[in-house]
Amino acid sequence: MDTLLQVLAKAPSEAWVGLLGVVFGSLLTTLGVWLTNRANAKQLKVQLVHEERVQNQRVSKERLEELYVLVCRWLNGMFSNYLHLTLVMKGECDYNAYLDAVIKASADRPVDFSRIEMIIGIYGAEIRQAYDQVIEARTRVNSLISDHKQAYLQGKPGTPFLGPFTSVQVVLEQDCEALKEAIARAARGA
Repeated sequence: MDTLLQVLAKAPSEAWVGLLGVVFGSLLTTLGVWLTNRANAKQLKVQLVHEERVQNQRVSKERLEELYVLVCRWLNGMFSNYLHLTLVMKGECDYNAYLDAVIKASADRPVDFSRIEMIIGIYGAEIRQAYDQVIEARTRVNSLISDHKQAYLQGKPGTPFLGPFTSVQVVLEQDCEALKEAIARAARGA
């Protein structure tokens, strides 16, 4: 140990200055690399959060667009069935022909209600109220359809049901348009 101290004591001052310069330069380089890495890590985190948000918005928009198409298909089929039912109410066709038309139309354009419910449940919290209003209006229409069917089975004419049936369909149509607008607004905002 004494030998080491003697060697260090005999070193010229220029060597000490050089050594201190190398140590100081190394410390500054290490500090610079640490600061650069820290800034890069923050920037990468901000970039990843942004990319995740953009990806989530894109997926949300795609699902809401899909929902719009599914709802339009469902509503078109539903109103087509109601149109056929008015022919039964007018006495222009019988219930069996109506049911055959409904079955054929359902096979031609199936509706995936579970997919509609899933998309609304996951991506469409802001459209839930409009959807529920459509379901309530459809329930009123279905109740009237049930009353008509009972009267039909008893041999009674369907014409007394035409006015009320048209009225509840108008309300249903307004609620359907409100639902489609709510979906479009949510998709634009996604």
